[in-house]
Amino acid sequence: GKAEQIMSTSIFEIVGPVMVGPSSSHTAGMARIGMMAHRIAGFVPSAITLRLSPVLRTTYRGHRTDAALVGGAVGMSEDDAGLKTALEDTVARGISIGVEFYPAGIYHPNTAQIEMISADGEQVFVRGVSVGGGSLYIEAVDEQEVHLEPDRYHILLRKEKGACLTEEALPAGIRASGGVLQQGETIAFISLAGRPAAGDVESLAKAASIKVCRVIEPVLTYGATVSEEMRFTTYEEIIEKCRAEGILLPDMAIAYEHSRSGLSAAHIKTLMEEQLAVMKESVRCGLEETNQLVYGLLDGKDAKRLKAVAEAGRSISGGIVPSAVAMALGVMEYNASMGCIVAAPTAGSAGIVPGCLLALQEAYGFNDMQIVKAMCVSALAGVVMAHRGVSFSGAVGGCQGEIGVSSAIAAAGIAALYSDDPQVPFEAMAMAMKNLLGLVCDPIAGPVEVPCIKRNSVGVANAFAAAEMACAGITSYISPDQVIDALIDVEHRLPCELRATTTGGLACTKRAVALREALAKADVK
Repeated sequence: GKAEQIMSTSIFEIVGPVMVGPSSSHTAGMARIGMMAHRIAGFVPSAITLRLSPVLRTTYRGHRTDAALVGGAVGMSEDDAGLKTALEDTVARGISIGVEFYPAGIYHPNTAQIEMISADGEQVFVRGVSVGGGSLYIEAVDEQEVHLEPDRYHILLRKEKGACLTEEALPAGIRASGGVLQQGETIAFISLAGRPAAGDVESLAKAASIKVCRVIEPVLTYGATVSEEMRFTTYEEIIEKCRAEGILLPDMAIAYEHSRSGLSAAHIKTLMEEQLAVMKESVRCGLEETNQLVYGLLDGKDAKRLKAVAEAGRSISGGIVPSAVAMALGVMEYNASMGCIVAAPTAGSAGIVPGCLLALQEAYGFNDMQIVKAMCVSALAGVVMAHRGVSFSGAVGGCQGEIGVSSAIAAAGIAALYSDDPQVPFEAMAMAMKNLLGLVCDPIAGPVEVPCIKRNSVGVANAFAAAEMACAGITSYISPDQVIDALIDVEHRLPCELRATTTGGLACTKRAVALREALAKADVK
């Protein structure tokens, strides 16, 4: 399967999703694949078999990929606390679970197939790809290759073998709303941006060759792409448009999302306020509650240790950075204990944006709407990256696509709080991104614990340094757009051993290998 950015990216795919940790690609994205499979199947399975990319063999347990896929397949969303015990709870319901792997080199490294069998023997196969940051698409249902986006409505049609539907024969309302038809011998899908009219669905269901007709609801809640009129692919065009129209960068981000989805500016701000509320709660839980990490490689108290030092005035560097790092560590410890966080753009880097922006709010009294607007600028910076082809998955492009990108968009958000010049945040983004080019993804034993949690700290410090420089009038010698070209180049060149395979970097140190062997023995028992 080939991962393609078909539709415009929402700002809520960059600052989002709200999800249960630990991994956006391997937990949230997989839960969403499971949910789409659940809606496509339309039955409660008696047996579930997962077939995963071989790249996930050493990481899927630590990322709770199997729990996410199974949880989704029985109806849980990516922010459902029940994902934590989804495997045990599903087995307790009498549903059997199996895990198998594809041979190497066939599919995208974040591919998962769910095979579901009903009590009366009906089988459904759904294969999906998690493309980073919780985003996904479905590429096959049963034996039929398709491309189903998670933000759209889909009408599922099971038909007599060989029966052929034509676009001309579709109801007028579906044709008028731009419905896209994909079909195989026994199954077809019609994809639409909005909910189809009940009368049109009933009309399809009455066709002689149709055995099943059912509407599949979107698994994403922020609206499908209804217009690509403002599909930004360069920072330069955003800067020029802001200056030509006299629009501030946060308002341009909101205008973009309005154009993309049709949602009102007020609704977009409300959605981002909801993301902010989740960020605040994740910081609170990270700093105040006892967090038991999934694998327990760390004790979950590092955020509290640093916070205590900062509050006592005993930090070495002083200022805001130690507090921001403590917040970031807290979010990550909460994430690694399967708490609910906001991926920004991924779960593995979820501490950086809230750490930076909430530390600034606490220290300098910015109001919530100012922080929301900064978050919108961060998101817009990431939207351009997505449209240019950046991967936000460590398994695809290394940690530069997670910690690196998160640090860069955080730098843009910080700078937006202090400068109305639309170029300054993107210069901050570029300088932050340059500093972390080539950052490898080398988690030991699979879970998002070591080195992911502490790596968020360098993302925070880097974001502040880059924003300081940009707001002082320092610019990147390489333009922001060309810095992103460089990021894409390095993502493509990075060896597979340094992309979340647990075979390179810190993951191949003596201690990491010994841990992996101990965990493998525990699994056998």
